[in-house]
Amino acid sequence: MEPTRIHAGDSAAWSRDVPDRPATAGWGLRYVFSGPSRQVVEALQATPYQVEVSAAITSSWAPGLYRWVALAFRGDQRLTVASGTLDVMANLETADPTDARTHAQKMLALVEAALEKRIPKDQQSYEIDGQRLDRIPIEKLNALRLQYRRELQREKNTSWPTGRPVFYRLR
Repeated sequence: MEPTRIHAGDSAAWSRDVPDRPATAGWGLRYVFSGPSRQVVEALQATPYQVEVSAAITSSWAPGLYRWVALAFRGDQRLTVASGTLDVMANLETADPTDARTHAQKMLALVEAALEKRIPKDQQSYEIDGQRLDRIPIEKLNALRLQYRRELQREKNTSWPTGRPVFYRLR
């Protein structure tokens, strides 16, 4: 079974059985990955076919979502025998530091910062030199804060190690 997620720089191995196109009849199997970059991996001639991708090879793969196809080939014959997607995650040993917060975490921080700045300045809008600036109403910011708190709660519930949801009271 092909992996659905790997980290760049990790090795990966899997097998694929193609009974109609066996290696013993002169067939080969090739995987083509297309996404942020294009990668081609040849399977080892065995029954079932064996695929081994070394850490040195995946270390050059750009992070992102790849579509892949498994192609059986012999001479000028070719047949797509399987397809899917592979999510290549960044190699954290070599990747630049990044903000690992989710979208909801980032947005909640921004909304709360906006609310903190709005409280001392009770202006809804103002105009300077003909340029008008309207601020997001506090009610809308509060609604956004509640929306992103709920989204964060859903993230926590689905990532809980026991698989059981945990309920929190949001205020």
